[in-house]
Amino acid sequence: MSRSLKLALFALVLLGLVGGSVAYHVAQKSLTLTIDGQAQEVTTYAGTVGEVLAEEGLETQAHDVVLPDTDASVADGDTVVVNRARPLQLTVDGVQSEVYVTALSVDEALEQLGYRAEDLVVSASRSDRLPLDGMQLSINTPKDVTLVVDGQQRVVTTTAATAQDLLAEQGITLSETDRTSLLPGQALLDRMQLQVFRVQVGEVVETAAIAHGTVETDDPAAFTGQETVTQPGVDGEQATTFRVTVVDGVETAREQLGTTVTRAPVDELVSVGTKARPAPAPAPAASGGGGGSSTAAPTSNDGLNWAAVAKCESGGNPRAVNPAGYYGLYQFSLPTWRSVGGSGNPIDASPEEQLMRAQMLYARSGPGQWGCRAHF
Repeated sequence: MSRSLKLALFALVLLGLVGGSVAYHVAQKSLTLTIDGQAQEVTTYAGTVGEVLAEEGLETQAHDVVLPDTDASVADGDTVVVNRARPLQLTVDGVQSEVYVTALSVDEALEQLGYRAEDLVVSASRSDRLPLDGMQLSINTPKDVTLVVDGQQRVVTTTAATAQDLLAEQGITLSETDRTSLLPGQALLDRMQLQVFRVQVGEVVETAAIAHGTVETDDPAAFTGQETVTQPGVDGEQATTFRVTVVDGVETAREQLGTTVTRAPVDELVSVGTKARPAPAPAPAASGGGGGSSTAAPTSNDGLNWAAVAKCESGGNPRAVNPAGYYGLYQFSLPTWRSVGGSGNPIDASPEEQLMRAQMLYARSGPGQWGCRAHF
């Protein structure tokens, strides 16, 4: 090979080496890679954003934000931004959900989620950083709740999460029997109403009379129609126990627990005459006393001179009235007349009925009822 040919081949090889070196340096790029706000300079020969991230060992997830897109080409001096998403187990006013944010702090997360009010109650400090694997975060927003308790109704603005939290916040205590319109752990929403029902359950005892009975016994020595109470009846008493439920001062339920006889009734014993009455014999008319006309006083065959008694008591006038309160042939007082079965006023009864009632009184109490007992 001639010397000139060797020099030509050498020059050609050298040119190829220099050209390849130049091309290599032209393909190299310097980029700014910002990951979660932290910027760093990287040198790469990658042609796309995805290749750059792969070179740096970054595997992005569906909720991550990558700018520009992973398919975009890169050039020297470009900036690639990666904001990795954090999962939040979020509870807002008792409602749970899972969300993703690219925020680096609780405060930024609230901003991204649209919770910008300053009076929110948050379960973590606003300055806390969000770890890459996320966290649990509770938010209670201000809400107007109508509170009804002890007869008072008012609207309160609260960030309490549940019904029981609101009651605790307002210093309202419940007894074991009290109830509320919302479950204790129920989440509060704006414009809800929470009512407290004061419930009292107790026992009451009520007494009632037990009517006494009447036992009648035949008395063959007494005339028919004559009745004598030999033992007065006495009503008994029973006590009934109830379990009573009162809600806000109004009785809503009553359950009978039991009944006890506290005093037994005593039967009334009555002696009833069964002896046949003799027919009254007519008597001659007698002039009346007491200032009025008179009617003949009936007589009887029981061995007593009832006509003489009537003459002595009323002058034989069946309508005689004594201003002291005594009436008729035998001058009955109204209570005595009623005690032997009479009704109304004795002066309105026939002489025969007046005699019958007088005989009943005599059989029951003897002659001591009359001032004219000397005639018996």
